Amino acid sequence: WQTELTLLLEERQRRIDATGLVELPTRVSASRFKDFVSDPAAVAASLRRPMPERPYRATRLGTLFHEWVEQRYGVHGTAEELDAVSGEIDGSESEAPGAVDPDGLAALKATFERSEFASLTPEEVEIEIHLILDGEVIVCKLDAVYLVDGRYRVVDWKTGKAPRDAADLESKQLQLALYRQAFAEWKGIDPSLIDAVFYYVTDDRVIRPERIYDRDELVALWRTIAR
Repeated sequence: WQTELTLLLEERQRRIDATGLVELPTRVSASRFKDFVSDPAAVAASLRRPMPERPYRATRLGTLFHEWVEQRYGVHGTAEELDAVSGEIDGSESEAPGAVDPDGLAALKATFERSEFASLTPEEVEIEIHLILDGEVIVCKLDAVYLVDGRYRVVDWKTGKAPRDAADLESKQLQLALYRQAFAEWKGIDPSLIDAVFYYVTDDRVIRPERIYDRDELVALWRTIAR
């Protein structure tokens, strides 16, 4: 195995040492936007040599929960690819692949049925909107949009761990900011008329960022890496 190990290590080192410009993809998912602006070097490395992701159990659990919510609202077949990477869906980097625990899915369903959203009828469920941001197509897949007290509320379901601290939430709110801006432009209304929240189902917690970035701030962030 020595020859194979040597080649793999050399390949790994070349990837680490790789420099130079990387062509941006024509479409970027809203969930990946945070990675592009917070760790462009890691994203560049992944674009140079894409690697498949492991099928974590918790990631699959998140997918099944999203599908169940769709079916609950009478929508079918739109959540084949969630707008999130495994770490965003479920915080599952440490979990091994395997079958989904049915008790885990049952617990998520029961929690949702006790939540404030169980009795609300959404205006939209699992809609995909393409937001053009400084010439880049940002693919936004909104889990649900409600109309509450005359205001739209974009809700993103999360089946993993809530933000660790204020800095973590500051980073994660970029996804909500993109969703809010996309929905506002799609509906032709002012973004200030739209609320955007995370619902962490496992903890039964609705988390509202203190501030959500506006279009100008999102464009400024994107321009820091799109040069």
